[in-house]
Amino acid sequence: MYQLKKFEFTVSDICSLINVDFIGNDILVNKICRLGEALDNAMLLCDLSQKDALKKIKSKCLVFCSEEIFVKNENITFILSKIPEVLFFQFLNDYLVQETEYIDEEIISKSSIKFPNVDFGYNVKIGKNIIIAPGTKIGSNTVLCNNTVIRSNVEIGEKCLIKDNCVIGSEGFGFIKTNEGVLHIPQIGHISIGNDVVIGSCSTVEKPMMGYTIIHDNVKIDDLVQIGQNQEIGANTIIATGFKAEAGVKIGSDCYIGMGVTIISGKIVIGNLCIIGAGTVILKSVPDNKMIYNKYQQEISDVGEKIDKLFLHINKIR
Repeated sequence: MYQLKKFEFTVSDICSLINVDFIGNDILVNKICRLGEALDNAMLLCDLSQKDALKKIKSKCLVFCSEEIFVKNENITFILSKIPEVLFFQFLNDYLVQETEYIDEEIISKSSIKFPNVDFGYNVKIGKNIIIAPGTKIGSNTVLCNNTVIRSNVEIGEKCLIKDNCVIGSEGFGFIKTNEGVLHIPQIGHISIGNDVVIGSCSTVEKPMMGYTIIHDNVKIDDLVQIGQNQEIGANTIIATGFKAEAGVKIGSDCYIGMGVTIISGKIVIGNLCIIGAGTVILKSVPDNKMIYNKYQQEISDVGEKIDKLFLHINKIR
C-alpha cells in the first residue's frame, strides 16, 4: 500500500517538524534502517530490548529512543522521548511515505455511473474487480482495495481502508432444523463501520439476521479475520489474525485481541482496556482492565501500564 519516498532532511529539520530537541551532531538523514543494520545517514527506532545494540553502532545515524535507554555513543544523534515510537511513525507517515497507485481503478466523489445508487463521500478510491451493492454508503477518503465485495445494508465511514479480497456484508451462518430438513435463515440486518477503520486482506464482516454488526471508530483488524453477525467491536481496538467468535459477542474499546483468539458463546462481553493473549479460548465474560492469556485457561491479571504501551500508536497517530 505504501512506499518510501526519496528524502533528505537534516536532524534539525526533523526536530523542527515534530517539535522536539536532539542530542548530538546535526547530520543529514536520507534512509531508514533496522537497528541491527545501521548505516550512515539512517533514521532508526530503538526499544528497551535493543538497548545493548546502541553501544555497538559505528555508523553516523539518528536514533529515536526513550530516555531510560539512552547511552553515550559519539556516532549517534539521539531524539529522546517518552513516546519514541509515536514520533518515529508520525514523521514516517507525514513526510516519508506515499501510497502506491496499483489500487486506483477509479476515484469517486459523490456518485459513480459504474456504481449507481451508492452514496459516496469525496475522494473514495476504488480498486479493480470491485462489487458494491446499491444502497451502500461509503465515507470520504475511504479506500476499497482490489477484489473487495460490499453487499447490501452496509455503511462504511470516512478514512477507512478495506484491503484486498474482503467481503463486507456476507451472510451470517444461519440455519434451523425442521421436520423436512435444514431451513435457511435470511440475513437481512445491517453493518455499520465507523471512521478510520482498517480491515485486513481476506477478512469478512457478517451481516446479521436482524439488527447490526458494529465496528466503531479507529478499529484495526488484521488479515484473515471473521467478524460475525451481531458482534460489536469498540473504538480503538486491535484484532490480530485468526480471531473467531460466536454471534453476538461484544468487545470493548482500547482492547488488544491476540492472534488466534476464540470466543465461545455469544453472551460473552469483553470489557474496555483488555488484553487477550494469542491462542486463548474465552469461556466467560471479562471485566474492564484485565489481561487473559494461556490457551484453555482463564488466567486474569490487571493490565496496568501494558495496555498504554500497546496503544501508543493507535491513540496518538492519526
